[in-house]
Amino acid sequence: MKYNSFYLLLIILLINIISILTQEKKDVIELKKELEKKNFDNTKNYPLKTLAYITPWNKEGYNYVEKYSNKFDIISPTWFELKPDEIDGELQIILDGSNNIDSSYMKKIRSKNDKILILPRLHSSIKDLNIMERWFTKETDQFIKVLERRIKYNKFDGYVFDCMQIWFNKNLMEKFIKYFLPKIYESMNKLNKIFILTIIPKDLNDMTNSFLIDKNIIKKISNYVHYLNIMTYDFHQYQKENPNYYSAPISWIEETINFYVDKKDKNILKKILIGIPFHGFNFKKNSNIPSNVVIGPQFWLILSGINNKEINYYSYEEEGEYICDTGDNMINYPNKNFIEKRLEISKKLNVGGIGIWDIGNGKENLLEPL
Repeated sequence: MKYNSFYLLLIILLINIISILTQEKKDVIELKKELEKKNFDNTKNYPLKTLAYITPWNKEGYNYVEKYSNKFDIISPTWFELKPDEIDGELQIILDGSNNIDSSYMKKIRSKNDKILILPRLHSSIKDLNIMERWFTKETDQFIKVLERRIKYNKFDGYVFDCMQIWFNKNLMEKFIKYFLPKIYESMNKLNKIFILTIIPKDLNDMTNSFLIDKNIIKKISNYVHYLNIMTYDFHQYQKENPNYYSAPISWIEETINFYVDKKDKNILKKILIGIPFHGFNFKKNSNIPSNVVIGPQFWLILSGINNKEINYYSYEEEGEYICDTGDNMINYPNKNFIEKRLEISKKLNVGGIGIWDIGNGKENLLEPL
């Protein structure tokens, strides 16, 4: 009888283990089905502005825009890197990347959606403060002439200006706002073009009140931009010391917008585009520094290994993210619910819309709510 009871318990235990493993497999199969969903149409569901960045190194974004062109209002190809050059003692800022311009692609997208605007990103990672100060004061006119020639020749609809270094130096930021912004904004208006500026989100690490951006700064900037894309993602760069494995917490997005703009300033709010990521991160446990970015195909491979490794997968509904706990690592990745929640918060906050970085990083199903 003792042996019979032992074998009975062993059988029950094995049945439970098989049931758990089978259920896990079913969960993963269902998740893969959700990630591979492609049976939605090209209708724009989101009523506010949708800006999407596409990158030459990730062609999936190009394909998504072509297939779902009606869902996007503004496309920003990341074609240009701004680089300094000294010629005969004069500083020139070179638009490096003209070989990336894809005129046939622009024509194809416009044939599918004649209202879509194409605004290449002008990215600068120049770190020399002296060069940047000269650029924003003495060499601005020459730089704007280069932009105007390029915009006419390539039939761009404007530019997105992306230079994060501005927001970490008070003197540089003040010169940028006082001298550079008014001139480039005037130039774009003269050509009937659109100018978008990117800006960092609220930094929760700043415990000394040295953070340079406040409501007054945003108010000044808003006079010289058509839209302001606040990059509310990559939360690990801006959070406090305790590790948090989520890429763009809703509470942080709300806190940033309320910190930057008064609710009564509706004209400013309508210029704000909330940043939404289409990527995730792989974190070492107990660290807020990710080892690498996770994009759609990589997350798929992680899921494929769930049944072969000690990996716990679950969906964090409050934030709308998938989380994989591998034992040593925590991996997050956005799901469709993640996108829907941020579209809803953008409407609740009465902002102008969203800016997605970058759509090629996501699985196709993330586009459905747009």
